[in-house]
Amino acid sequence: MTGMRRSRGLSNLLREFFRSRDGNLTITLALAAIPLIGAIGMAVDLSKANDVKTQLQKSLDAAVLAGVAQVSAEQVSTATAVFTGDYLPKHTTAATSAFTQNADNSLSGTASTSVNVSFLSVLGISSVPVTAAATAMPGAQPMSNVCILLVNQLDYQALLVNSGAQINAPSCEIHVASTQSPAAIFNTTLNVKRICIKGSTIIKNGGANPPAVTSCATISDPFAGKLPTVTAGTCIYQSPLSGNVTLNPGTYCGGINFNGSGTLTLNPGLYVLKSGSMILNSGWTVNGTGVTFYFADQGSYIQFNGNVTANLSAPTSGGYANILIFEPTGLGNTQLAINGTSGSSFTGLLYLPSRDVTINSVSNVSSNSITMVFSTLILDATNWTIAPGALSMSVASGTATGSYLSR
Repeated sequence: MTGMRRSRGLSNLLREFFRSRDGNLTITLALAAIPLIGAIGMAVDLSKANDVKTQLQKSLDAAVLAGVAQVSAEQVSTATAVFTGDYLPKHTTAATSAFTQNADNSLSGTASTSVNVSFLSVLGISSVPVTAAATAMPGAQPMSNVCILLVNQLDYQALLVNSGAQINAPSCEIHVASTQSPAAIFNTTLNVKRICIKGSTIIKNGGANPPAVTSCATISDPFAGKLPTVTAGTCIYQSPLSGNVTLNPGTYCGGINFNGSGTLTLNPGLYVLKSGSMILNSGWTVNGTGVTFYFADQGSYIQFNGNVTANLSAPTSGGYANILIFEPTGLGNTQLAINGTSGSSFTGLLYLPSRDVTINSVSNVSSNSITMVFSTLILDATNWTIAPGALSMSVASGTATGSYLSR
């Protein structure tokens, strides 16, 4: 009964508000709503223009790819026909195109159109120009190395690059298998050859302009089910350590804490971590040549806290050749943070497809030969220099008789 009285009271109040003769509040609200309505309208117009640009680019890409595969005399006419046949059925807005044959046997194309807008007309803007450009090369695309593969297809923002993150890997690609929206978010630009993203939607903030390609055919995990099978040995339980420490290969259970500061030397071989972590706190230096770490379960990991210097390289021969860190298939997803390493170097394969990795405050890491497979990846204050590893992942989207987009 009380709820009914309140409802009636509210109704009466609203009726009196709308019958009010002075209308001051109504006018104030209406005026305040104008900027909001304008912003929404502009977003609608710009979204419409972006949709047209996406289709314009796709049609132009298809045109130069088809044209460059023809004999010289038929390249331009073929490209023009393909562009017209692909674009016009999907948009009523007319578009113009032009194609140029280049000295290196490539075919370049440009296309332009204009999109009529509604809300922007109040600013005197009746249409928005939209342009696209593409160049295709004949034959097979040169093989590229994929240095980072993120295999999780169902996570949003499977790659998140925050401002301050740096990766210098001009000969490497990053492949993101996520099909969600957005599949990746960029708050800065990475210096990599290409970022191939399976999903169709990404977000670029703050002027970020990564070399990202959406709706891209990412590679499959080339290591799934192909890495060595590991049988854990007798558990070694290690008390907390400090100072200068040397460890031998074996199965370490329950975790190891390295307190204070010191130097950890790892003799060559396989280190199995089972139901526990290896945690190194600020001030430690870790050296290991010819070492491999195996995370036997979800609760196993290595964690660097604060200012840790780590120089770790995989074996160059034997059953674990070029494998630095790996895990078995079928583990549930867990988070893994790498914090604050300085002047470090990693060489080998990091195969952790179940780990959602976050790299925080990592500076001056030089990885002369590395391949990384994670579930997802967040890059914060990273400064990594990466070159392809010996266990590299290669990709080529062209065929010997086809063509590929070069820019």
